[in-house]
Amino acid sequence: MEDLIKKEKRLNALIDTVCYWLGYQTKIGRAGLIHEASLRYPVADAMTAKGIEIDRIILEQLHPSFKKRFIDLALLQENQLVSNSRNNYSNIQELYEFKLAKYETSIELGEEHQRVFNDIVRLAYYNLWNQKECYFLMCGSYGNFKTYFVGQENRTAKDKKHAPVKYSKKDKVDDWEKSLKEAAEKNSWNPLGIYKDWFGFKINEEKRVTFRSDTNNFGLKLFQKNYKRRTPKANPFKDSFTIKTKCIDITPSGLENAKTHAAGLWKIEAIDTNN
Repeated sequence: MEDLIKKEKRLNALIDTVCYWLGYQTKIGRAGLIHEASLRYPVADAMTAKGIEIDRIILEQLHPSFKKRFIDLALLQENQLVSNSRNNYSNIQELYEFKLAKYETSIELGEEHQRVFNDIVRLAYYNLWNQKECYFLMCGSYGNFKTYFVGQENRTAKDKKHAPVKYSKKDKVDDWEKSLKEAAEKNSWNPLGIYKDWFGFKINEEKRVTFRSDTNNFGLKLFQKNYKRRTPKANPFKDSFTIKTKCIDITPSGLENAKTHAAGLWKIEAIDTNN
């Protein structure tokens, strides 16, 4: 069984691996071809590099709880094989969803805002119904991650598009170790936008949020309308749902001139209000 230290190192490796992969794709001119689905590959590589057998990783798994929906990546329990587990949901150990930060991410009540909501809520429902660990990863260019996910101001669909903050090459940090230390001391991620109540932006920071099905065009009611459960009687929907997110790891703030990309990983859990 994987011990806690190995697991922590495996989870932490996902952030740097995704950022390096995004940076490489950008450097070779493939930035325009990067899609959320492609993030499965660097995540799988990071897992195998930390001792996870390749046969335990399923890319784009049919969602165990919802019909005609897919999960980005599923990690099977030890000694389980992909060939025997495509439809055996009891073998799943962890589920992952991935998102790319972009301008649309910052539009309040927009389609991308709902898609982020859908990802974390369906992970939380799976955690509630199956007691399995679930994780959400957001990543992107450093400017997009900072502007459109962490520190952006609230925007509506009527607002004009604003380019992310750009940084001059002449300001590039020469002393890498010093910049890391200073960034850690500043701890200056400053969430101002629509995700500040959903996610913490410091390692181990937790957030609890209750969603209610009181809005027809956004959030829980829209989710419950569009997501069909495999076993509705065993997995009931309610008018409110409370989840907890915990920041497992995140690219340090203040490194705009030293890093091209940034990412964060959050553990998603449901809070059973009946207990």
